[in-house]
Amino acid sequence: MAATNVHFSFKDAQGRPKTGTLHVAPVRRHISGSTVVVLGGFDVTLGSDGTATAQLEPTDNTFAWKVNEFPDDTNSSFERVVQVPASTSTVEYTSLVDVDSDTLAPALNSGAALTYMLASSLQEAQAMSKANPGQMVFYPEGNAKTVASQILEDLTDARAVVEAQSAVAAQAANAAQAASDASQAASAQVTSVADSITESKTVVESHANEALTAIDEAVKSVQDKASDVSGEDKAKDKTPADATADTISQEA
Repeated sequence: MAATNVHFSFKDAQGRPKTGTLHVAPVRRHISGSTVVVLGGFDVTLGSDGTATAQLEPTDNTFAWKVNEFPDDTNSSFERVVQVPASTSTVEYTSLVDVDSDTLAPALNSGAALTYMLASSLQEAQAMSKANPGQMVFYPEGNAKTVASQILEDLTDARAVVEAQSAVAAQAANAAQAASDASQAASAQVTSVADSITESKTVVESHANEALTAIDEAVKSVQDKASDVSGEDKAKDKTPADATADTISQEA
């Protein structure tokens, strides 16, 4: 398995590059199948910029790497036991996972000591937590119960308001739907009346035309009868001489 490049970078309290030596050594021997892989320790010397890159064998559940930071500097000496992942790219030393040196299991708090702070009220706890994001803040249980009760009461009131508003909104929606239905019904009635008026107009016009035709026929019949009567009267008024003349004229 190819080694992983691990990048180290150190600075002092003033932000200046920290020079010195790191000592890296395996914790336990590395077991690979039926073979015991003996890995020796070695030193890593930091450059003038406080950085260095070293190749470390990727770890498994049989071993880990122990890094002694500045073992010759009593004021800066520190020790870490870390896992090294298999990676083709360079990984940062600060990103390596700390493990327990006995069990090789990952440390739950990544090597950081667990600390906490106490507050006398929720408001104070909120302020302390905001000012110290990396700290756990506790406040008295009684206050917690009171705050929880108040929150529950507020949520209950808010739910009641939402339900009331929902009921009002539902009523408004129903009224709007009813108005829409009434409008559609009124529109349908108006259309029906208009159709009836149009139909009645057509019927009236048809009957009027029939009446006018009947009147015209009656007038013509009267005129024809009057003409016949007039002809008969004229025939009666003629003298015998006129009748004889008409007969001679017809014979001629």
